[in-house]
Amino acid sequence: ALVFAYLASLVGLAPIVGAFAAGLVLARTNQVNIIEERLKPVADVFTPIFFIMVGAAVDIRVFNPFVRANIPILMIAGVLFIIAVVGKFVSGWAVFQKGINRFVIGFGMIPRGEVGLIFAQVGLAYGVFSSQLFSAMTVMVMLTTFVAPPLLKIAFARNGGQASEGGYV
Repeated sequence: ALVFAYLASLVGLAPIVGAFAAGLVLARTNQVNIIEERLKPVADVFTPIFFIMVGAAVDIRVFNPFVRANIPILMIAGVLFIIAVVGKFVSGWAVFQKGINRFVIGFGMIPRGEVGLIFAQVGLAYGVFSSQLFSAMTVMVMLTTFVAPPLLKIAFARNGGQASEGGYV
């Protein structure tokens, strides 16, 4: 993965693109389970460090709605939040398998923003996003993470605690 990341950086891509490509290659090997098992302790150490770095990069001053300059960023965060929730909820309706609770599928997709944080962090590091826009994206990820559990609880309650049934398909 490090070699792929290095090669990606040589051609002007973000190293994460190369690391992702390495993951795609490794997924096709019969050693993928062994590799995942051996990398888990490394991920357990570095994943929290990544989230600490993301949190440290957030400009919390942009969350003050009483500063006029923050209003556009807060509006962008709100629009991103609405798009994330509605888009993922609608994705539940793309499941055509009978007996599946589409509400659970859609609401279950809502908190999947950690990959977005990775790309937002890369965008910030490469100067593609301002710190304010990065902060707005981070707020969207945090809000979707907080809103998903209550929505899932409601979806499961409507279905007697089951992820699949006939009435909501």
